[in-house]
Amino acid sequence: MTRAAEGLPLVTAPRERGWRRLVFALAVAVAVSTVSMWPPSLSLVGVVVRWLLPVEPVGLLVVAGFAACAVAAWSRGGRVLPVVLAVAVLTVWLRVGGAPDALGRFAVGWTLLMAATFGWWAMASRDRPFLSRGLASVAVAGVVALGVLGLRTAGAPDSVARLGLAYEQRFVRHQAEGVAAWRARLASPRWKTVSERVPAVRGLAERAATGMATISPPTAILPALVVLETLAALALAWATWHRVARARLGPPLSALSAFRFHDQLVWGVVVGATLSVLPTLSAWRDVGVNVMVVFGALHALRGLGVLVWYIPDRWALVPLLLLLVSIPLLGPVLVLATVAVLALGLGLGDTWRDFRRTTRSLRPNARP
Repeated sequence: MTRAAEGLPLVTAPRERGWRRLVFALAVAVAVSTVSMWPPSLSLVGVVVRWLLPVEPVGLLVVAGFAACAVAAWSRGGRVLPVVLAVAVLTVWLRVGGAPDALGRFAVGWTLLMAATFGWWAMASRDRPFLSRGLASVAVAGVVALGVLGLRTAGAPDSVARLGLAYEQRFVRHQAEGVAAWRARLASPRWKTVSERVPAVRGLAERAATGMATISPPTAILPALVVLETLAALALAWATWHRVARARLGPPLSALSAFRFHDQLVWGVVVGATLSVLPTLSAWRDVGVNVMVVFGALHALRGLGVLVWYIPDRWALVPLLLLLVSIPLLGPVLVLATVAVLALGLGLGDTWRDFRRTTRSLRPNARP
C-alpha cells in the first residue's frame, strides 16, 4: 500500500531553482570519485581527499541516496522511471567499480545499508528536515552494521579494528604513491626551470611533500569521517532530487547562510567531550572522540553559516583572498585550525544567542 492510499498524497511543487552551486558540488563529487586518475600535480591534494573521505568513491553514496529518494517518491505514487534509472546506474557501478578487498566490501555494504535506511526514513516522514533524517539513518545503519560485524566474527570491536587496520594500510600506500608522484614532478625539467627562477616556490613545494609524508592516517576518527562523508553525499543526493523532480519528499536544503538545526544537538558535543576527557570513562574515549567530531563539524558548519550571514555578496571574495594569502605565510594547518575554531565557536554560540534572528543580514536575499 502506498502512502497516497494511506491519506498522505505525494506533494508536488515546482522544481527548485538555482543550479550553479549544485552543479559545482556535483562536479566536486565526480572529481573526488576519480581521485585515482588525478595528474601528479594534484597528488598531494589527492592524499588529503583520501584522508577525509574513507569511503571510496563518494559518488557511489550520492547515487545510492538518489535511488533511495526515487524509491520513496514512487512509494507515494510518483513515477517509476527515476527508480529504474537510478537502480540501474547503482547496480552497474557496484558490479564494475566495486573493490574486491575488505574495504571495498564494506563500502558496498554500507552504501546499500544507508540507501535502505535513508529511503525508509524518507517514506516514513514527509515534513521533517533533511538533517534529522540523515542523522537518524546513520544511527540506524551504524547499529545494524555493528550487529552484522558482530555476527560475522567473534566480536564487533575486533571487526571494526580490522577495518581500521585495512584503511590504515590503504592510506599509507596511497600516501606513498602521492608523495612519490609529487617528488617525481619536482624532479622534472620544467619544474626545475620554475624553481630556479622562484626559489621560494621550490622550498614551499619541498616542505609540502615532507609534511604530507608525515601525516598519520586518522584511524581513531574513522567512524566520524564515514558519518560526515555519508551525510554530505546524502545531502547532495537530496538537493539533486529536488532539482530534477517535482515530487517533494520534504523541505529542500536551505542556503548556508540559513543553515541551522535543533539546539539540543549541542548535547552531542557535550557528551562527546565528557566521554573523551573523564578518566573514569576511558573505555568510551574513542566513542566520545568520534561523537565530538561529528557534532563539532555540524556546529562548525553552522558557524560558517553565521559568517556567511554577515558577509555581503560583493565582499565575499575578500575573505577568500585573505585565506589564500595567509596559507603560504602561516601554513595551512594554522589557517585551517583558526577557521575551524572560529566557526565552531560561532556555531556553539549560535545555539544560545541565535545571531541571525537578532541581527540583520548584509546579504540581500538571506533569511533566518
